Amino acid sequence: MNILFLSTENPYPVDGGHHLRTFYILKLLSKRYRIHFIGFAQDKNDFSYLKNIQPYCQTTELFRVAKTGINGWFLWLALRNLFSRRPLIAQRYFIPQARRRIRQLIQTHAIDVVHVDMLALALYRKDFSVPAILTDHNAEYLRLSRWMGLETNLLKKGFLWLQVQKLRSFERESCLAFDRCIAVSESDKETLCRLCKEDRFAIIPNGVDTKKFKPAANSPLPNHLIWVGGMSGPYNSDAVNYFLDQIWPLIAPPHRRLVMVFIGSSPTRRLLQAASSDHRLAVKGFVNDIRPHVNRAAVFVAPLRSGSGTKLKVLTAMAQGKAIVATPVAVEGIEVTHGKNILVADDAASFASAVEVLLRNPFVAAELGKNARNLILENYDWSIIARSLYEIYDPFMPSSKFKSVSLSNRAVKIAEASAELARIK
Repeated sequence: MNILFLSTENPYPVDGGHHLRTFYILKLLSKRYRIHFIGFAQDKNDFSYLKNIQPYCQTTELFRVAKTGINGWFLWLALRNLFSRRPLIAQRYFIPQARRRIRQLIQTHAIDVVHVDMLALALYRKDFSVPAILTDHNAEYLRLSRWMGLETNLLKKGFLWLQVQKLRSFERESCLAFDRCIAVSESDKETLCRLCKEDRFAIIPNGVDTKKFKPAANSPLPNHLIWVGGMSGPYNSDAVNYFLDQIWPLIAPPHRRLVMVFIGSSPTRRLLQAASSDHRLAVKGFVNDIRPHVNRAAVFVAPLRSGSGTKLKVLTAMAQGKAIVATPVAVEGIEVTHGKNILVADDAASFASAVEVLLRNPFVAAELGKNARNLILENYDWSIIARSLYEIYDPFMPSSKFKSVSLSNRAVKIAEASAELARIK
């Protein structure tokens, strides 16, 4: 079977949650089907990594899009978006060169099904009639709504409010235009089913390569904590600043011997300022391999207050057998049990208390980490997830009887939704 795989980014290097999921899904699909890959790049350096995914693909191509942040191209796009029904994330990726190439590939390579990896690419659905599967990495409108709730800048808050309204409508119309939709957790599925008023969602959870992410032979260092995650985006940057402002003062009086390590690119201004006056805050920036840093830590912290989807940083830390303290948002969609394989805290005081318990009781931390590892082995190893993934894609193989039945039953609804999607300008 031939699959056209559309991705908002080249998933290599495999250095973050989005890249981890996209890369492993691509890798699993390539074991069973022929993949043609089209992705998008915010930076010209992204093109140099295409060779790293070519072993899994028949063809690979990237197209340039505006880079997120304060730059002329992105700001002009955001200004134009004020007068469009499309959400900014969709308008940004919808470019004429990619549209032409997608139609070309579908014809020349006899594409059987299109894998659309993230909602931001859903506008391309109107450019082809072959079956298509959408993966929603998050309930996107909910994720943006949570960011809006935390935003203090009134101008940004107003812009985010407008985007939430557009995105809510767009997410519903897009999901209805696809033959199948994939959510990453039961909680995301429930949110999206309420939005669409229809259940067309399968669950393919985020997973972990448990042979790569595993516990270390050595014991962790006492009084060492760690955060992992790039801080250029609003969700991680808020988590880091929240930790520094409200949690760190509770667990780190001036003379206490603690080490708090921050792994991830684009450290926040608040973090750099704090680290300049507190030598216990170690800002490492981007590292090629997070595993040795995580293995040395006694406690892994995930103080996220916004976002959606399941957090791969939490899953990989669990696979490494770490004792984790997390907020409810950080473990949303993961089948954890508070007190058994993780500690969950919903405010700064309880978060600090949970960290204290683990620092003072290393045997409790070790048991928590052991149970966390077992949960990952049972439910979140990619080899287990692969079986569910193939069950979704196999029916679209040309010889599948299910394919014709499924498409005929859904053809009218999909055509109506696609027509509605095409009217969004």
